[in-house]
Amino acid sequence: MLRDVVAILASTPDELKREIVSMSSQEMKRRPAAKKWSVQEVLAHLDDIEEIGMRARVAAMIEADNPTLPLVDQERRAVEMKYNRINPLKSLAGFTRQRQANLKWIKKLRPAQLKRQGTHPEVGVISVEELVTEWALHDLGHIKQILEIKRYALYPHIGNMRAFYRLS
Repeated sequence: MLRDVVAILASTPDELKREIVSMSSQEMKRRPAAKKWSVQEVLAHLDDIEEIGMRARVAAMIEADNPTLPLVDQERRAVEMKYNRINPLKSLAGFTRQRQANLKWIKKLRPAQLKRQGTHPEVGVISVEELVTEWALHDLGHIKQILEIKRYALYPHIGNMRAFYRLS
């Protein structure tokens, strides 16, 4: 399973780049709905959370016995960090650099380290292996989110074919 997880983590920067390469700055700033993030905000979030939400938590579990893992209020961080003002290409570049370093680090984790645990205040005890797997799931969720944003942008331009689609 870990091999598949690492493959997903390794492919994410290129997947993101492929999806945004043809998008204009305006398209990346546009929110599909009032309470949904834009592509720009998604990329800023990925860059921001790569360290504090992912690597730092894994490191804490490796370095300490059953640490309490910090909560991250992503909506509050989006406002505080002004995700909507961060250049999306800089976010992607920062994320890509961090991810490359994190992949080297993850690949060096030993089986005993993968079994180490921490306590997340909302979900309880989790292992390093579970969190690294969630890291990949998190990536896929945001790739899907960017694809949905692109769908929302195309939808108004398909005329009567909208009868075949329902965007939620």
